[in-house]
Amino acid sequence: MNFLESKPIQIAIKNIKDKIRHWQYMVFTLGFAIMFTLMFYFFLGREEFQYGFPGMIIYTTAAGTTSAAVSFAVDKTSGMLERLDTMPTGRKNLFLGALLSETFMISLQILIMFILGYGILQVPYKGIFELFIGFFIAVLFGISSVGIGIIISGIAKTPEIANAISLFYYMPILFLSGSLWPFESPIVFFTPPFWAKQIFLQITVVGDGLLDPLYSSSFIGPGGTAEPILIPIWGGILIVCAFALFFIVLGIIIFQKKTKF
Repeated sequence: MNFLESKPIQIAIKNIKDKIRHWQYMVFTLGFAIMFTLMFYFFLGREEFQYGFPGMIIYTTAAGTTSAAVSFAVDKTSGMLERLDTMPTGRKNLFLGALLSETFMISLQILIMFILGYGILQVPYKGIFELFIGFFIAVLFGISSVGIGIIISGIAKTPEIANAISLFYYMPILFLSGSLWPFESPIVFFTPPFWAKQIFLQITVVGDGLLDPLYSSSFIGPGGTAEPILIPIWGGILIVCAFALFFIVLGIIIFQKKTKF
């Protein structure tokens, strides 16, 4: 069977076309990333911006939680899931298709921010290879955000409630992770955004390698208060992978549960 003819790919293409047809969604999704990047660039200045940019990438990527939560909640409240239980398409293919389409949109957001930040605003970075790793980490974190969105959609009765719950989750967790505004506290180690942001920062800005230790915050450099921790960068990558796998598997379990909506 042709790759493009597989059901998850067809569902993903359909979802992407639906998003493109709604120009308001595209303006918010892509325009938000551009506005947020420019706002902080002029607010922080070029030198400070390079240390804050990884956190902004993670902040924008975390918005995938809301998008996924609302998308799956719409399918649930519309009766789509009940109909799929009696059709060959099945929930599994719908889940995979939605996961692919949401990941594509997240990747597009990150790419736009990369072009704007590194290409136009000339934010310093260590090298192209480091940027590829940073992009991979951001997308991986985005996948975990989609998983959280699916979990939220499983407990929300309406898309409006799903949107409210997702905002209630990811806004506080981003601040507690130190992604938007760095601070020193053990609580950051319990938040998924911290690991993604810190790896992105140390690889693309500082130029650390996979064997170098992770730091406790983004206060790195002369006069910085960040302390190295026992976990190396490669260990942090495994933690990001574990978060993504955990939330996706839990999301699948909730999504596949055949309950009456």
